[in-house]
Amino acid sequence: MEKKHKSKGLSSILGTVIVLAITLVLGGLLYAYANGMFSSLTQNANLQVQLSIYVNPNDNQAYLQYYITNVGSTQVYIDKIQIVNNGTLVASLGSSFKPILLEPGQSIQNITIINGQVIAGQYYTVEIIGHLPNGKPYSIVQNVLASID
Repeated sequence: MEKKHKSKGLSSILGTVIVLAITLVLGGLLYAYANGMFSSLTQNANLQVQLSIYVNPNDNQAYLQYYITNVGSTQVYIDKIQIVNNGTLVASLGSSFKPILLEPGQSIQNITIINGQVIAGQYYTVEIIGHLPNGKPYSIVQNVLASID
C-alpha cells in the first residue's frame, strides 16, 4: 500500500498575508511622509513676523519696526522689505540692509527709517521678500496700521 502525502496550503496563505502586510505598511509610511508627519525628514519654511509703523508727529518721519523669527526647519534668506499703499510702492528697504540669512530658531529685530510718504492712521501692506536655499521664492505679506510715535 502506498502512503499519500498531504500537502499543506498554509505556507502560501501565510506568504500572501505577509506580502499584503508589508505593502500596507509601506503605503502608510509613504502617505505619512507626503503629509509631513515626519517633520525631521521634511523641511518647512515658516517666519513669525511682528511689524509696526510709527510716524513722528514733529517731523512726519516714519519708522518701521520689525521682529522676525524663523520658526521653520530650514534656512530663509530675506532679500528686501517693501511697503505698499493701494498698490503703489511707498518704500523698499532692500538697499538699506544687506540680505539676511535666518537659520531655524534665529531672530532679527530692527527699527529702520522709511524713506517715503507715510500717514498715521492709514494701513500699509508690508511685504517681506526672500528665498529658500533651493532657490524657491518666499514671502510674507501683512497689513500694518501706521500710528503716531
